[in-house]
Amino acid sequence: MAKQTVLITGSNSGIGRATAELLAGRGYRVLATMRNLDKGRDLAEAAKKNGWDLTLLSLDVCNDDSVREAFRQAGEVDVLINNAGFEVWGPIEEMAVGDITDQFDTNVYGPLRCINAVLPAMRERGSGIIVNVSSVGGRVAAPLNGLYSASKFALEALSESLHYEVGHFGIRVHIVEPGGIETPFADNRRLVGAGAGDETSPYRPLIGQWEEATIKLQGEGPRTQPSAVADAILEAIEKGDKLRYPVGPDAQMVLAARKQMDDETFESAMRQQLGLTW
Repeated sequence: MAKQTVLITGSNSGIGRATAELLAGRGYRVLATMRNLDKGRDLAEAAKKNGWDLTLLSLDVCNDDSVREAFRQAGEVDVLINNAGFEVWGPIEEMAVGDITDQFDTNVYGPLRCINAVLPAMRERGSGIIVNVSSVGGRVAAPLNGLYSASKFALEALSESLHYEVGHFGIRVHIVEPGGIETPFADNRRLVGAGAGDETSPYRPLIGQWEEATIKLQGEGPRTQPSAVADAILEAIEKGDKLRYPVGPDAQMVLAARKQMDDETFESAMRQQLGLTW
């Protein structure tokens, strides 16, 4: 039986890197994509050392030509994992239209470009798997991550609709929803206004409160590792009996509470739990 080919976006670090390593180690043919191939040198060295069938591929999900060329080089893709993403962080009042445009270009339009690149062939052969890496923020919005949550809410909706549309053709769609994960993700945020340290912002006191609330939300133990998300992605690929896969105790807690409560009860409970008075 031929190896399944998996293409992963944003593979140079964090969740994408962990997923590439896990799947390659499990015998998949992995196409680990990233904008800057220099950032994947150690991954390529690990693949060579371990005898993995893993190839680095240049891909910028925000660029139509780059997407077109990457998927031309990739050939037939059995599994697409849309993982590339970033966050614009700060108060909505202090955001510009360009911020939300950039946020959606990577987190929503990027996955859509990749989905459109693989769907025709998947549909024609009657099989394929698409895994979209969302976030707990794609189900529950919080202060200061309005643009990020908006992009992940959009990705959730796109994924759910796609699930209904393409299941008829034998194609599975899954959504993975991490909470706080120990990755360089926060280091790559675009900070805006009060989020960037503007002391004149009327929202500056909120920054300190929310940073303390985030620590409470994540708990005192170690943060969830990227490998846990990779494990959920592997489960989605090999078992695939659910549409959504929350990952991490914080994601599990928040999503379970949100499911059980109405808006006002949930807000009150979270304010009390996190000590948020803003």
